[in-house]
Parts: sequence; C-alpha cells; structure tokens
Amino acid sequence: MGRVVQIEAIGLQDPAVKTAKGVSFGADFKTILLKYDSPDGYEISGDNIFIKYLVRNKVGFKLSRLGAKKPQVVTGIVVAAGKS
Repeated sequence: MGRVVQIEAIGLQDPAVKTAKGVSFGADFKTILLKYDSPDGYEISGDNIFIKYLVRNKVGFKLSRLGAKKPQVVTGIVVAAGKS
C-alpha cells in the first residue's frame, strides 16, 4: 500500500500555505532563520536556494529571485513525512 512521503507547495501567494512556525510564500531568508535557526544544509543553484531543516523540522524551503537586484523569497515549501 502506498503512503505519502512528502508534500510540496509551489507558488507566489496563498495565505493558506504556511508551515507550523508560520513561514509562507514570499518570506525572505532572514525570516526563515528567525523562525527555524540554523539550517541542516542548503544548496545554491543560480538565483535559487534550497534551505533544509529536514532533521529537526522535516521541512525545506525553495527561495527564488523574482527580479533583478531583488532578494530571494520563498516560492516552494516541502514537508517530509516522519517515520511510522
């Protein structure tokens, strides 16, 4: 029987999409650090950053630069399922 391993939300705006600690689309890097502290790791690819909090919080954030000279903001949130 199948089971959900992770859920991913991608977008620019949706007030219904937020993590347990209140991070939602449009949040910046500083906001994530204030809510979640130091990440487990991160990956940088061009103007995109993926910040991992998978060990403690089972969540990851994709941040993208939406315009020239603008900071990266959350455009994707991944929530991983815990072990059963």
